[in-house]
Amino acid sequence: MSQEVASPDVVGDELTIDSDVHLQIRHEDLVPYLDEPWRSRMKDSHTGQQPNDGWDRTVNGKFLMDFDSVQTAEDLKHSLCNDLGVDYPIINTLGLMSRNPENDWSVALMKAHNDFLIDNFLDVYDNFLGLATITTQQPDKAAEEIDRMASEEDIVGIYIHNTGPNPPLGDSFYDSMWEAAEDNDLNVAFHGSADGFMFEFPRQNQSLNQFIEVHTLAHPWSQMLTMISLIVEGTVEKFPDLRWAFLEAGLSWVPYMLFRLNKEYSMRRSEAPLLEKMPEEYFREKMYVASQPLEEPMAQTDLAKLIDVVGTDNILFATDYPHWDFDNPETLNQHLQRMFDPEDLTKVMTQNAIEMFDLTI
Repeated sequence: MSQEVASPDVVGDELTIDSDVHLQIRHEDLVPYLDEPWRSRMKDSHTGQQPNDGWDRTVNGKFLMDFDSVQTAEDLKHSLCNDLGVDYPIINTLGLMSRNPENDWSVALMKAHNDFLIDNFLDVYDNFLGLATITTQQPDKAAEEIDRMASEEDIVGIYIHNTGPNPPLGDSFYDSMWEAAEDNDLNVAFHGSADGFMFEFPRQNQSLNQFIEVHTLAHPWSQMLTMISLIVEGTVEKFPDLRWAFLEAGLSWVPYMLFRLNKEYSMRRSEAPLLEKMPEEYFREKMYVASQPLEEPMAQTDLAKLIDVVGTDNILFATDYPHWDFDNPETLNQHLQRMFDPEDLTKVMTQNAIEMFDLTI
């Protein structure tokens, strides 16, 4: 039974929809949601949910990874909604199983993540919304899970970890998955990670010396690979009703990649025969990018120029809470209020998420 929200908090004057809020699900919490033999594997083995990449996120202990304080719906309501002023968190489980080598294990984890999310968070508060985690190794299984999740009223889209899927996600191998998403009116959010960098970019992972290098490259490289694959392979034409969101890579990679792709497409159109428009037009009409992590150029005027180029019609507000590099919503909102008129601010903080996830708020 969900609990009523007496009065949503606000950041400034805006209703705030956070498009990227994570869970950090403990292994033991997934055990009740797994059937055998996976239940025993999770309970008794030491393999965890996915391989460990070995990189240190803590800077030798400087950054504390304190996820114990956000393990329940009540914790999240208190820390994100009450303290930081987010009205509607759109929660994903940060499922990273799309890079796992064992397909059946990944499918079992996918279902367990989604059932855990619904039981322990979405069914608790009316203002909690969620994305169904989908693993990509077996698109027919992914399609079945999308069909299953479509009946859940608080599931407002699907979440795909896109650092690691092979082939890239515009390949026709995944068409049954996109067809299920389109048939069920569930749009798609992609989220990369440094965790999958060793699979997606193994040579670079072995060559780089510091986590700062991996973390800076992993998210935008994964998003660029996914976006260019969806556009050039014609996925955006084959599934015209789908909308696509790209989380946790910031904004600056978008104009670089799209402007370069525009130029390539103008010279090599026969290599993308399904397209009927310029690549940039597909972005303007069908795609969104999340604000976090908002880049920090030395001149603040450059940030305003960047946001103007990407366009306030295509930016979703996101915090990445509760991760070590999350964007504080109050600070970000104050920053945006200095740069934009009220109409543009409402688009970023509220309206674009309503359109992307077809919300009835």
